Amino acid sequence: MKEIRTKSLLKNVKVLDKASDVSHRMKNAYIRTKEQAGKSGHNEDGNYVDNAVGNAKDGSKTIGRKAAAAGDYGKNAVWKIKKHTFKTGAGVIRTEQKMVQTLQNPVSQPANKAALLAGKTYGQTDRRIKQSAGAGSKIIKQPARGIVKTAQRRVKTAEHRAKTAVKTSQSAAQTAVKTAQSAKKTVQAARAAARTAAISVRAATRTMLATIKAIITALKSLTAMIAAGGWAAVIIILLICLVGLMSESVFGIFFSNEDTGKNTPVMSEAVSRLNGEFTAKLEQIEKENPHDTLDLSNNGSSNMVSNWRDILAVYAVKLATDPEKGTEVTTLDETKVGILRDIYWDMNKIDYWLETIAHTDGKTTSAETVLHIRVTVKSYSDMIAQYHFNSQQVGMLKELMQEKYRQLFMKLIGSYTDITLSPQDIAAISQNLPTDLDELRRNTVLTAYSLVGKVSYFWGGKSTVIGWDSRWGTLTKVTAEGSSTTGTVWPYGLDCSGYVAWVFVNSEGNKDAVDIIGSGTSSQYAACMPVDWSGAQPGDLAFYPDLSHVGIVVGKQNGDLLIANCNAGQNNVTVTHVSGISSSGFYTIGRPKFFEK
Repeated sequence: MKEIRTKSLLKNVKVLDKASDVSHRMKNAYIRTKEQAGKSGHNEDGNYVDNAVGNAKDGSKTIGRKAAAAGDYGKNAVWKIKKHTFKTGAGVIRTEQKMVQTLQNPVSQPANKAALLAGKTYGQTDRRIKQSAGAGSKIIKQPARGIVKTAQRRVKTAEHRAKTAVKTSQSAAQTAVKTAQSAKKTVQAARAAARTAAISVRAATRTMLATIKAIITALKSLTAMIAAGGWAAVIIILLICLVGLMSESVFGIFFSNEDTGKNTPVMSEAVSRLNGEFTAKLEQIEKENPHDTLDLSNNGSSNMVSNWRDILAVYAVKLATDPEKGTEVTTLDETKVGILRDIYWDMNKIDYWLETIAHTDGKTTSAETVLHIRVTVKSYSDMIAQYHFNSQQVGMLKELMQEKYRQLFMKLIGSYTDITLSPQDIAAISQNLPTDLDELRRNTVLTAYSLVGKVSYFWGGKSTVIGWDSRWGTLTKVTAEGSSTTGTVWPYGLDCSGYVAWVFVNSEGNKDAVDIIGSGTSSQYAACMPVDWSGAQPGDLAFYPDLSHVGIVVGKQNGDLLIANCNAGQNNVTVTHVSGISSSGFYTIGRPKFFEK
């Protein structure tokens, strides 16, 4: 756009404004005409001069009025053009200047010529003003129409863009909702898959154990069938060969808990014997080293022997694959028990020492004798280098340590308990649950019931193991402070908050769930939102007023809340019927944020 020359415009406007002084100029012209007429002479009657003067006077007045009107008209036109110039820019200014010049020429004549040519001047001025006004009007109207059309187009464009933006945002919102729903379904599917996998593993384990038992039982009565001959004998012989191959391999360890009838120990008996030797060793150290305080540690674990699965896997590989003295691991004798014992102590080394600590209060000094006992627990991977296993042995060892064999090892250890609920159990539990209960809450309730009557109470007992923890039931020294049992030996189990944590870990099928629900009563209370007693739902937590105890709401029966909890009074996991607040000590209901995921 060209630069607007405002100075030239103002000059032309000033010239145009002079049109308003035409009346004054006409008056001066009349006076000069009258004086000239006096000098030129006239008849006494003065008719001609008076008529001329009158006509000139009347014409001057008429022209003055019309000129004044023309001035006003011009001013209005200039004002309109000024307004239009402000809107449309320099392109209109040239038109204004032309119009102003057109108006300026007639009124710039000398006053005496204006008196004689007033009629003609007025007509021309009027026509030119009208023409200029018409042209100005066209100039104004045309850009105005263009501006209006442009504005209309822009409004339509803006409306179209707004509609498009709204549609886009709506589409994005719908997509976001669908994505969130899809993510939620994915999480639910993953949870279901994890639970299904856990159930499948347990089912596969039971099937494998049943198959092994069936094979062993069948082998005892095969002699007569072989004597009968035929295809049955051939199949039986092949089956015996297959079992023989298995028993000669590292997998023969899974047959080692079957009674052979030869008055030899089975694996669970050997495990129990070695656990007793371990406990006896600790007691011997304590007796032979008088002390005031006992500091007993097992690499941070409260259980004294927590690596039995690793021990048995190393034993199977070492014994079955020895290049020179390889032997089957299906049966046990005293020689094999001796080999197992050596591996056991290699993987659970006990160190101890005494320390004297002086205490003084500024007046008296006393000495405290502390007996420190440290148990260094090794895993199967630590033994690879110590026993110089070759690549083939390492491969077999890693195969045995896969999760699918864990419960088979637990059977050998002798601390395994099947915690799978039967269909009849699930049906009975479901009678006390709402029919529309959320799947995760329902699974939490069923998981809570799976340990009822099966795990003893142990002060400070915790577990994040998926499924049965092989440490449960093994004699363990209580190390957590604050209990009358501290320092004594009890079968390892769970305390109240440990039970709650295990339930949520297993209902989710993820050990990290303990970070959400918490591992202690106080942290579990902090992980909940307060709920009225009447609004308690299955899966919510119930607390004592002082947070000294916690349980899980597992349903309602005859108006009573059913609360599963691991308590010292009954030394096990039990279900308590609570008729109201504080009727059994439970007072506060908390809704875990765990269910908000």
